[in-house]
Amino acid sequence: MKQLQKQLFVLVMGLLATLAITSVNAETFREGVDYTELKQPIQTADPSTIEVREFFWFGCPHCFKLESFAHAFAKDLPDGVVFLQTPAPLNKSWMNHAHAFYVMEALGKTDVMAPALFNQLHVAKNKIFSQEQLATFFGKYDVSTSDFNKLFQSFSVRTKVRQAEAFARAARLNGVPAMVVNGKYVVGTRQAKGFPRMMQIVNFLIEKEKVIAQASAEGRAAGKG
Repeated sequence: MKQLQKQLFVLVMGLLATLAITSVNAETFREGVDYTELKQPIQTADPSTIEVREFFWFGCPHCFKLESFAHAFAKDLPDGVVFLQTPAPLNKSWMNHAHAFYVMEALGKTDVMAPALFNQLHVAKNKIFSQEQLATFFGKYDVSTSDFNKLFQSFSVRTKVRQAEAFARAARLNGVPAMVVNGKYVVGTRQAKGFPRMMQIVNFLIEKEKVIAQASAEGRAAGKG
């Protein structure tokens, strides 16, 4: 009898979770219309959190416009949510900027230099695309050309660029910017129809993942009881 009660409890919790998710979906956004659910989820950095990963390219004007919304989101993250930025080297011409991002990260200067590079490209309209041009840009932040070049070609940076490319391919991205929520859901600009709405969809998917995680945790607890 006790085992039957456990099974019934798990079944009821699963049904309640399904109803909650269905209710949320019906209220706002739909899979296949406002976002895409990946058939094969990609691995997140920390399974204990809900991950929001922004894929971008410094040379993309739409990525530049998204930055203010993404940074506002990152400053006020819900509990249990992490925000990551990943350059998406989807073609050869984007590779140098992906290397530059991870050089910034290695130097601990991403918060200052990433917005500055976006501004140089899209506000000042300066052409900073080649390794040489990027070295000149980094020089303005007390990074010598030799130090920059060493990091730019370093094993660790090249490895991270390859990993970023693999992530972008696994997410089946055709362009940027794009947000991937918990390795499962992709929100692109065409589906979002605007950056404020994109962030609304992201928040909706975060809540969806919270419901799933809670139901899973309660189901495991019931199974152990």
